[in-house]
Amino acid sequence: MSVVRLPETVTVTAAQIRETASRIGVEVPEEDLDAYRVFLSGLDSCIDQIEAEDDYLPFLDAERFPRSNVHRPTPEDNAKEFNAWAYKIHIASTNTEDKAGPLAGLTVAIKDNVNIATVPSLLGTDVLQEPYVPEYDATIVTRILRAGGTIVGKAACENFCLAGSSFTNAHAKVMNPLAPGYSAGGSSSGSAALLAGATPVVDIAIGGDQGGSIRLPASYCGIVGLKPTYGLVPYTGIVSLSSIIDHTGPMTTNVLDNAKLLSAIAGKDGLDDRQIEAPEFGLDYHTPLLAYANDPKAAVKGMRIGVLVESLEVPGLDARVRDKVKAAAELFRGLGAEVVDVSIPMHTLGRIIWTVANTQGISEQALRGQNPVRSGVHDAKLTKALAHWDTEMFKKAQLHNPAVNVCLLGGEFFKTTYPGVTDKAINLSRKLRDTYEAVIKQQQLDVLLLPCTPTIANYTSQVSDSIIEKMGKATGIGLNTSPLNVSGHPAISIPIGMLPVVEPGREADKDLKLPVGMQIMAGLWQENKIYRAALAFEKSFDWRVL
Repeated sequence: MSVVRLPETVTVTAAQIRETASRIGVEVPEEDLDAYRVFLSGLDSCIDQIEAEDDYLPFLDAERFPRSNVHRPTPEDNAKEFNAWAYKIHIASTNTEDKAGPLAGLTVAIKDNVNIATVPSLLGTDVLQEPYVPEYDATIVTRILRAGGTIVGKAACENFCLAGSSFTNAHAKVMNPLAPGYSAGGSSSGSAALLAGATPVVDIAIGGDQGGSIRLPASYCGIVGLKPTYGLVPYTGIVSLSSIIDHTGPMTTNVLDNAKLLSAIAGKDGLDDRQIEAPEFGLDYHTPLLAYANDPKAAVKGMRIGVLVESLEVPGLDARVRDKVKAAAELFRGLGAEVVDVSIPMHTLGRIIWTVANTQGISEQALRGQNPVRSGVHDAKLTKALAHWDTEMFKKAQLHNPAVNVCLLGGEFFKTTYPGVTDKAINLSRKLRDTYEAVIKQQQLDVLLLPCTPTIANYTSQVSDSIIEKMGKATGIGLNTSPLNVSGHPAISIPIGMLPVVEPGREADKDLKLPVGMQIMAGLWQENKIYRAALAFEKSFDWRVL
């Protein structure tokens, strides 16, 4: 590269050159320091001009979408709603046409990593000195408002969205409405908790899913959660974990509402470069399902459904969960579907690919604000806030969620010790995608069944627990979900039954039953098939008595 011009004033010191060089492991000869000071000062002179410009962010129509009553609920009030709120707000469109949209009359909770202008994003952490306050609405927020939805708050999420359990939020632990003290799953814990229970707090919610974070809490809480095909729903204005696995999607109490919410948010927005292969905005997943609402058997009659053998053999899978999935497969057979066992050996490598492909990305992109040079909308203020970590921040993260620090250290470890391994793992993620697609096409499968969480919800950890104890509560939880994040395949979690608690140390809860979640996955962009199978099961059986 070349500099635009030589600077009028040399602003970079020799010490800065030496320090910068040492970070990349080189030493600049003393006799050349002044030359590099000149050229880097040329770069430095560009900064002032960029900083002087107004940022170029998506337009916020505050008149059409006014926001009011923005506040954090008191700890006492939040505890009444399972500690599931980060902020409460009220946003509804003033436009007459919007008010008559498909989401009219529905209250919506938005996961706290999704931008809502003027409303702080806590991100489940106390590491930042000041919460990040977005200046624009995420694309999906605007689309929900245009569809007539009323946004009533930001749902609490796990610490930096890096947890499959709901015990890591630095402000308050999100509780499972079905069993206080038990995990609601993560990282979209608040979204799930607000939907679960006898009387849901909201009608529909948005979650995020980079390793299972929509499906895991859906499984633990007995709700419906869909991770769409990678790129189907725009990620513009949502805090990234790792750009190759970022997904956002609908969480609901039933399948029809899930399809309705997906219809409102899916399709290209012209800003998110994850959406290269995505269809245009204006999809309808809901209307076609209505034809099956009173005839659920018709939704799956003639479908060819595979049971993914390797998913039933993952380490730590409760045999009772395996039996529930097998029983659900037989129920599908009874509805008129053809059900077959399917082997995809590479599925077991998927979780390893996920780990190696994303640890460095999470460390640099999500935790240190080192955003890659990609097109789209960047949140410069958040990048600045995360650019420099210190020991105090490290200690705060460790207290609530040691997984944050594992990613921080692990990303740097991979980068410096095994250069190139992340790149190879990303290449293998395409192989995993192609392998799933090949089997689905060769065996003419409509959908595949596999367990979601390997167990039912477990009991809370304590802040005083060791790092090993805290991490142990979530270890292995995403073995069957994370492979579909790196492959990009769509998958939904639906409840298929209940199981009694058998967790060591919780013998007093032996009469308590908690939900079992099952995933239904399909080929890329085949959400319609997933919805048909999910609706057929939901309308034909009461999972609470299975």
